[in-house]
Amino acid sequence: MMRMSIHRSVRVQLLGAVLIGVGLAAAAAAATGRQALPMPGKTSLYQRVLTRPGAALRDAPGATTRSGAEVPPLSIFYVYDRQPVQGTDWLELGAAAADAAAGWLPAAEVIDWRQTLTVAFTRNANREPALFFRDRGDLLGLMDSETLVPETDRLRASIQEGEIPEGFPVIAKEPDAYVDPNRQFYLLPILAHEQVDLESGLRATVLDVAAVTLQAGDPDLLARGGAARTAEAQVGTPADYRAGVVFVVDSTTSMGPYIDRTRAAIRRIYERLKGSPMGNALSFGLVAFRDNIDVAPGLEYVSRVAANLDDGRDPSGFFAKVNRVEATNVSSRGFNEDAFAGVYDAIESIDWRGYAGRFIVLITDAGAREANDPLARSHLGAERLRLLAQEKDQTAGGGKIAIAALHLLTPEGRQTHQLAASQYRTLTRWGEAGDLYFPVKGGAVEDFGSQVDALADALVKQLAGIRSGRLIQVPEGPQATEVERKTALVGRAMQLAYLGRETGSRAPRLIDAWVSDRDLKDPAQKVLEVRVLIGKNQLSNLQETLEAIVAAGERTTMSAKDFFGQLRGAAAALARDPDKVSAVQVKRLADVGLVGEWLDDLPYTSQIMNLTEARWLARSYAEQQEVLDAIDEKIRLYRRIHDDTDRWIDLSGRASKGESVTTIPLDALP
Repeated sequence: MMRMSIHRSVRVQLLGAVLIGVGLAAAAAAATGRQALPMPGKTSLYQRVLTRPGAALRDAPGATTRSGAEVPPLSIFYVYDRQPVQGTDWLELGAAAADAAAGWLPAAEVIDWRQTLTVAFTRNANREPALFFRDRGDLLGLMDSETLVPETDRLRASIQEGEIPEGFPVIAKEPDAYVDPNRQFYLLPILAHEQVDLESGLRATVLDVAAVTLQAGDPDLLARGGAARTAEAQVGTPADYRAGVVFVVDSTTSMGPYIDRTRAAIRRIYERLKGSPMGNALSFGLVAFRDNIDVAPGLEYVSRVAANLDDGRDPSGFFAKVNRVEATNVSSRGFNEDAFAGVYDAIESIDWRGYAGRFIVLITDAGAREANDPLARSHLGAERLRLLAQEKDQTAGGGKIAIAALHLLTPEGRQTHQLAASQYRTLTRWGEAGDLYFPVKGGAVEDFGSQVDALADALVKQLAGIRSGRLIQVPEGPQATEVERKTALVGRAMQLAYLGRETGSRAPRLIDAWVSDRDLKDPAQKVLEVRVLIGKNQLSNLQETLEAIVAAGERTTMSAKDFFGQLRGAAAALARDPDKVSAVQVKRLADVGLVGEWLDDLPYTSQIMNLTEARWLARSYAEQQEVLDAIDEKIRLYRRIHDDTDRWIDLSGRASKGESVTTIPLDALP
């Protein structure tokens, strides 16, 4: 057995200060009388707390009579004052940063949150649920034990059998079915963290988290009065589970035979499903893409939805539309095409509501125009599109969209193969499945047809299992193809997410416990993903700051040495406080606006925002443009998040729109 040795830091490091919604609040506070307490060492970040279940405001510190109804769990308050009363700490709280003090709460009824990093469960498609430990020492002791695997199995067996002895080290476990934070919103705020080095060479992080949910869940997921229900027991027969598959097909000059073969694969699946109980379980759509029509008008379109998923419910209507898709006889400029425009339309122009399984399949023999390419339409790169697909309207009865790519490695495109493969591996990355990039060596139509059929057959097989009440099994061994194994991993994750939504799977109501971000028995698998709770005002401020940086870059295109001078002017304009303008210093990009204070204390290093003037001037013109293009991509992503009204949540039930919040992946930060 492999033993994991742990090298612990001397102390548990508390994570740093991050603000929700500072932009407008800071300006308001400066112009009024009373304002919230600043965080230690910060000038524009205020102290915040999250309320625990059962909290109710009092009119004065130490008062025993509640002045109002219980405050909803997860309400976020600014801290105006702290006072000890007979050995108990009391906090004066308000819903805004200025002149909004509303009452007092004892410290025991709030979580003193020094940052807004949170974690979310990864989709548990091929791992066991995470265990939450009462004490840090219990978790670290287990991870350092030579009997880690049998001891973990023993803990799980006790939980499964419902036999929880006195002093049991585990106080809760992750639900068997996936908990969708966009449907059953929950926070796992990080109170402390500690990194440990494992003998496997991997590094794990043990986290002290407080789990709070908006709806009442089980106070202790282990205390269920009997054996815990497994995911298999929850499956039942989900007759309404449906999957949608949208093909995004290159329709430039070389693609005619592949378009025909894709249609043949879809027709074959429809024939298999005809007359079966699964006839309505799978629907297809098709998006065709070409390239920029300003430089090659004969191409007719950049991207076009030929058939949507609603069309795909009726095979005759579907083929009446997709039979019109033909390869053009007009050449585009260069070999690369605007594949990302087609993927963007598949994400945003297709109605995915009602589909629990969501797949986009990109088919092309070329690379994609990058975000900084002036001929690109969407100006989004592979990573931003992947994030957009995985954040797509999960509140609308579905989940993340998985993107697969069938890349035709034809001899004509050999010069683009390496770059295109890198693009599509990034675009198709999905959790433990790795990437869903499937190259077709030589680009032979017969080999491509085999890949398309294998992919479609795998999806039909998964649907048959789901409709019959079975969990998707991930095939192993030499007989299992890469397409079968990876699509099964993704399909199982989507199935578990569906089960979580249907059964109302919830995180624990409130616990304070320690958990590892990696699977105890298989540390190669991540259990938790780090996300950032961000307010609408804060996102606007972040976007405004990045726009100022890009504008300064555009004004100094021909004189890079003036860039930081322009940034100082932008920083002064964003300071909002006239008394502080003369003191503004910009030693790095993060010093513009409030970004620096926000990012500084995070366990996150931004190579872009930490650029100094010396490092900027040491870069070539092309490298400087890459930085500005990357920032511009973030701006576009933030605009889409900002405008997606369904994802913003008012945790207090009475906050302004600017105080509503959402969570974004950590890698969406600049």
